[in-house]
Amino acid sequence: MADADEDAMPRGPSQGTDDIDLSDETQDFRFLTSISKSESSLPKRGEKDFEPHATALQSNTLAASRDAMHNALSYQRTHAPKGMTVGHYHPESGMAWTMNPKGPLFAKMGHVRSAKDDPLGGGVEERGQRMWLLPEEVLYLVERGTLDVRWPPAVEGEEGLPMSLQGAYAMFIGDGEGGLTLERYSVYSGLKRMGYTVVRAPTWNSPGPPNGADCYPPLRQATWQTGLLNSASLWKMLFAWRSTPSPPPSPTDPIIQPGHSFRSYDAIYHRLALIPFYNPSLQTQPNPSNPEAVETTPPFRITYHIYKPGSTTYKKSSPGTPDFRIAVVNARESTPPTLEQMSALLETCPWDPPKEGANMYAKLRHGYKNVILAVVDQGVASFVRVADAAFGTERVFERRAKQSGGKRGGKGGRGGRGGRGRGGGR
Repeated sequence: MADADEDAMPRGPSQGTDDIDLSDETQDFRFLTSISKSESSLPKRGEKDFEPHATALQSNTLAASRDAMHNALSYQRTHAPKGMTVGHYHPESGMAWTMNPKGPLFAKMGHVRSAKDDPLGGGVEERGQRMWLLPEEVLYLVERGTLDVRWPPAVEGEEGLPMSLQGAYAMFIGDGEGGLTLERYSVYSGLKRMGYTVVRAPTWNSPGPPNGADCYPPLRQATWQTGLLNSASLWKMLFAWRSTPSPPPSPTDPIIQPGHSFRSYDAIYHRLALIPFYNPSLQTQPNPSNPEAVETTPPFRITYHIYKPGSTTYKKSSPGTPDFRIAVVNARESTPPTLEQMSALLETCPWDPPKEGANMYAKLRHGYKNVILAVVDQGVASFVRVADAAFGTERVFERRAKQSGGKRGGKGGRGGRGGRGRGGGR
């Protein structure tokens, strides 16, 4: 009876196919058969079955779904003749190069190298024309159909064979040290599809250069205004007796001593503040004459610099300060980071304190330094922000509740003038 009831369940559009979550169940790809050139809208997702019950209806549905998926994947994609860019694979460097690329995507992808840095050298006629593409850039452009990669190299004027997408994955994805992994590429392609500009960080496959002065709090320089008192400071000194915290207690003395009175809650909380807290703003800069690189351990190194879509500050020659910094982590091969690993990772980030006057929770989320961990688990990326926050500097007990508005029943309130009661028109 259970099988018959499940087979008789209605399977129409009235079940709300837009709200169906296909992440946990077998997907139904039969909706792909409705795709045609005359349709301009995307097809809706199919329905999903629940527990398998080995009926003919369920088997036929699964077979039809697989056939529709295979037909969609076997669709032949072609390049537009006017916008097609031909690239050439260079096995020694693991990159590809192209001459005179076409399209707006190359405005933020690829680099033209000088003759001494060009893996192929460079003649006078080719200088400034050969653009080199990194492996992640090549794969992204091949997937989009913008780039047609040829290999092996041209011999006696004959072009190499076009490289398929499967061949491009086999050539450019590698697990070697410093290579492009599938996790790194999945994060790169996902961010590129959302419009972000993604650039390799200097710590892609090495600890990177030593930290500069921008990674530490700025030095406080004495000025002529230092030590002067204004009227606000004088008033604070006159009335400081009302909120002056008690002296720190001895480790062996009781917290609340007999006969001691407190005039405010602030004094009580100050008395209870016994444990020293971490303050990032008190960090000191190392000796600039002998800088040392921070010993970070992979994969807890900054992998990509991210720029927001439509950023006007990014240029190939001078990228500028990135909006985000991302470290890609493979969830299947890495364990949760230790305190030493996270501290070393945050040390490589520039000093970026929260804005003055910001909300307390926003300041704690932002921290004085922050980095984003892109944890990839079987192709699914989860982004986690890690910040070097200072919880001890946010004095929660010193906050004052803002006075609320008018009382209920007053002007404009319930029962008052302008409220929900009867007006004077009756």
